[in-house]
Amino acid sequence: LLLSVLTLASCNEKKEQIQEFKIDVKTEEVSENNYKVNIKTNFPENTPFIITVSRDYSRKNNDEKYAGQLYYSYKSLVKNNQLDFNFKIDDKKWLDEYEILRKENGKFDKTLTEIDKKTIKDTLEISILYTPKAEQSEDIKKIIGANGENLTGKDVEKVSDFKIYNKTIKLYNK
Repeated sequence: LLLSVLTLASCNEKKEQIQEFKIDVKTEEVSENNYKVNIKTNFPENTPFIITVSRDYSRKNNDEKYAGQLYYSYKSLVKNNQLDFNFKIDDKKWLDEYEILRKENGKFDKTLTEIDKKTIKDTLEISILYTPKAEQSEDIKKIIGANGENLTGKDVEKVSDFKIYNKTIKLYNK
């Protein structure tokens, strides 16, 4: 009986350690087309995230959907349960970059057709991605798992043999 009670108590302790990982995103337009983003989270200190801000569009004579990138960070680290970043909405910049790419490689890559400007969305997508495949500390691996096996929550997805956390929000801007 004592062994059963100890085993049950041990199982309960392990259950308490499993937590649902969460991210809360707040955006603020600080000036015209300049945004400040604050992300509050319960992910461990120094957890690396990939953050992108993009706007969807289509190309002429092409059924695929694409995204014009307005902000990208490969390794944003959690500090004091949060991440902060700023970005500027500059559609001209990504449109010009695509046109340069199209002129340089369009002869070889026939998918690089002209952007159908009528299809450029009036919403931005902010994506905050955690993948266990990114470089990270042993402490984080112990908590989240080497393959993200301890990740739980509504924004968790299974990809092949590992789990990722991918939170996306939409922000209207035109």
